[in-house]
Amino acid sequence: MVAFSGKVTIDGKEYTEVGMNGIAEKNLPKEFDKDEYQVLLVADKYQTGFDQKKLCAMYVLKKLRGVNAVQTLSRLNRICPPFDKKTFVLDFANDYADIEKAFSKYYTVTLLSNSINPRSIYDISAKIDGYFFLDPGDIEDFNTLLYKEKVTAADKKKMTFFLQKAKNVIEKNNDEQTQKEIHMAIRHFIRCYEFLVQATCFEDVDIHKKYKFLSYLQTYLKVRHSGGGFDLTGKIKADNFVQKKSGEFANVKHKADPIVHLPTAESLNLTPAKIERLSQIIAEINSRTGKNYDNDVAVKAMLQIKDIMMKSEKLRASAQNNTERDFEFAYFDNIDDALVEGLEQNQDFFSLLLDNDEIKRQVLGIFASDVYTELKSKKNVIYPKFKQKTVELNVAEDVDTYGSKGEEK
Repeated sequence: MVAFSGKVTIDGKEYTEVGMNGIAEKNLPKEFDKDEYQVLLVADKYQTGFDQKKLCAMYVLKKLRGVNAVQTLSRLNRICPPFDKKTFVLDFANDYADIEKAFSKYYTVTLLSNSINPRSIYDISAKIDGYFFLDPGDIEDFNTLLYKEKVTAADKKKMTFFLQKAKNVIEKNNDEQTQKEIHMAIRHFIRCYEFLVQATCFEDVDIHKKYKFLSYLQTYLKVRHSGGGFDLTGKIKADNFVQKKSGEFANVKHKADPIVHLPTAESLNLTPAKIERLSQIIAEINSRTGKNYDNDVAVKAMLQIKDIMMKSEKLRASAQNNTERDFEFAYFDNIDDALVEGLEQNQDFFSLLLDNDEIKRQVLGIFASDVYTELKSKKNVIYPKFKQKTVELNVAEDVDTYGSKGEEK
């Protein structure tokens, strides 16, 4: 059976899921459960929320990153009594390290280990009180200032004083291990409370005030705790701007520059005609998909993909040794890798391109000629090193590539 959305055209012939399976889309899960069917071929469909207990093997031919990798491979995680099910994954597209990285943060840490209910919040609150770093009067005064109609500079100083006071008590009266426990308890309280107030009708004014105080204290502790990293939550607001962390340096001789300036059309020599064409394509995408992609943001996102393609050594070698027409095969083969690499910068738009080959070729095909021309003109090509391997060469046929005596250039 097959599962995919929309239509696919191959060699002029149009295919749909319903047409290929011969059953209604909503009936696929039920039909797949029958003995008549053993294999289900999917694109992105059923990567999440598909609970087929008999599913035991998966063959992966696409890049999977982060939570998407976890959700996809976890389709195999259903037990199927009374059978002793063994699972198997054959992956043609991903590295072990990438999958291990995707799973590790979910595999090693559990923040919400039990069911959440009002009593859980009171238990965690009591645990925090047991460390004796909170002053109820400070919490009350802090919230009074926080909810003032207009918070002045003097008010902010007072609020900072309350946070500094709690921080000093934590650091003065507790060893390093206990401080870590306090930080964990604060995070646990905040996460549980945020979940509870969204999922239930829970209401407790005192607990809410404690939550507001601890939320600010958590950020305050993180920012000023050596080695703990920087939490920029609530400190930066960027609209219509794609952010990417370029690096992190522990050496004091280095200066971090967290602001990434997006490439502009001028810097990448994009002609007005191509900008206009891209704008038309984006408008067409919005019309066809019901999306509302901002034109400037989408154009810059596509320019970022061009920039990633320009850095590919594989494409550079292909441009040096092929005609433009032959180069296009390598170009389109590498687009998905570039989209996955840039996925964090604009996940929604790049995911759309990954899922729709027609739109992807229409959008990124605009850059194929430019990328070829620029890479073709670059000399001193650096090729990646390969492990030594014995190769049989036909010198007569390979004379143009390897020289008259067959030596590799």
